[in-house]
Amino acid sequence: MPKSSFQLFARRTHPGKRADSLASRGLEKYLPMRKGNLQTNTSRYVAEFSSGFYAGRKPHDLIEQIEALTNAGQTIKGGDTCHVSRISWNGRDVVVKRYNHKGLIHSLRHTIKKSRARKAWLHAHRLEALNIATPKPLAYIEHHKASLVWQSYLVTEYVEGQMLYNFIREETIAEPQRLDAIRQVVELLDKLWRHHITHGDLKHTNLLITQNGPVLTDLDGMLVHRHMLLYRNKRTKDMERFLRKTSVSPKLYRHCLELILSTAVSNGKFMDDFEQTRIDNWTVRIRKNFPMNEIGNLLSPSDSSDGHSRFTRVLSSDQTRVFRCNVSFDGTNHPFYLKRYLTRSTLDFVKHIFRPNRARRAYNASLMLQRNGFDAPAVIGLFERRLGPFCVDNSLLTEDVENTGSMMQVLTDICRGSGGDALIRKRGLIEAFAQTVGRLHARGIFHGDLRLGNVLVVKEGRKWRFFFIDNERTRKFYRLPSRLRLKNLVQVNMIVRGISNTDRLRFFRTYLSMNPSVQKRYAGWAQKIIAKTNSRLSRKDWFENESPQP
Repeated sequence: MPKSSFQLFARRTHPGKRADSLASRGLEKYLPMRKGNLQTNTSRYVAEFSSGFYAGRKPHDLIEQIEALTNAGQTIKGGDTCHVSRISWNGRDVVVKRYNHKGLIHSLRHTIKKSRARKAWLHAHRLEALNIATPKPLAYIEHHKASLVWQSYLVTEYVEGQMLYNFIREETIAEPQRLDAIRQVVELLDKLWRHHITHGDLKHTNLLITQNGPVLTDLDGMLVHRHMLLYRNKRTKDMERFLRKTSVSPKLYRHCLELILSTAVSNGKFMDDFEQTRIDNWTVRIRKNFPMNEIGNLLSPSDSSDGHSRFTRVLSSDQTRVFRCNVSFDGTNHPFYLKRYLTRSTLDFVKHIFRPNRARRAYNASLMLQRNGFDAPAVIGLFERRLGPFCVDNSLLTEDVENTGSMMQVLTDICRGSGGDALIRKRGLIEAFAQTVGRLHARGIFHGDLRLGNVLVVKEGRKWRFFFIDNERTRKFYRLPSRLRLKNLVQVNMIVRGISNTDRLRFFRTYLSMNPSVQKRYAGWAQKIIAKTNSRLSRKDWFENESPQP
């Protein structure tokens, strides 16, 4: 690739940076036309070989025998579009992918543009330059007829591994291994998307799970984007296709969705995982893997069994009705919470003519938290019933978070214990929660009601994990207003029993480490928090005995 072409690639993948600065020696050695490669061009074929692949052999031998070797090799994939075989040549185990001839128009198009083998060859070198795992490209060959590309071949190294499609369905593989594999794959894809590159065919069969991590294959449909609008659309299709294939397991699907939402590139609204439908006067936005035949039951919940679903009323505020329900699909019962928001007053009804209803605000806020790397119960569906411009009923369906308790309850239980272990657990929980709240505020996010009953806690290994609920008033700001920061810190500080001044100081110091701008005014903030907390405590004495409200 000439230097000018590489500079164009650099501009595409790193907008705003000088391409010249990226065309460094360390990167140039990976370019497909680098010194040592052998390129040959005749009226019958065009080919290029990497330097180490043809050493000691005549490349002409492979060019003439490539069709016979492909047909005689171990077939990995067959079809009308392409044929993939595993062969041995020059002492190396390699894979040959033949792109079949599909007609005169097809050949003309790939002659004017590039053959699929050549595109895959170029993209493989680009991924090598970006340190994104893909099988090493060894050669590409184009057979020509009457100056038209008739058939093309891509030769890459053979990589021992299992397709992701088979890996996540293998019963002998433990669930933690599957989840870790998905995490590694999303990290690889995030690196790809950061460079404004989309794959184009992100099936699970195009990802290999190896001992050294995931490897990306089938690169001929890859695109390097210059325009953000097209890039976002193509990236969303990549995300959507990859995510759809993980629905083999609800837990795997949820894990994958959370990882994708937390990637740096998904800071736009990734809504394509939902589909929208209308049932009577209801507008329903529901996860694509949710059984459609169950939606009707959710629109009118009751405390009785109904087919596959079961609704149980749980404790909630006077302004809501919350039901726990079980929905059966994929041969398993899945627990969910359905929260119905009631109209609090005439003024409340009028206000929601001009702004989103409470369920929609909770829906948007939960997705916003996930996009920013925080946990909230996975949103499954949003239900809105309208009469003309008026929203007269709205509900939110979320997934139950297993093995969690409210922060209030967990902290109280720990404080009731005695001995060094209880003290260590309490300190660890307080510091972990302070870090989470600190990160939340550092991102400019205000939680509408950060009382400890609205935070669910679970311990995973040595780490504490926090899920924020009751998110209808949660918002993100460019710069978090001081009054809202103070409000959250006072809400957190309003627990009394079992929490010493040393514990409060430990929380505040950890919080400040995540917010340097506040740390500069340490004394002033401490005085404000103490004064505001004391003021609220003097007016209310019921907060400690509150039960968590979903």
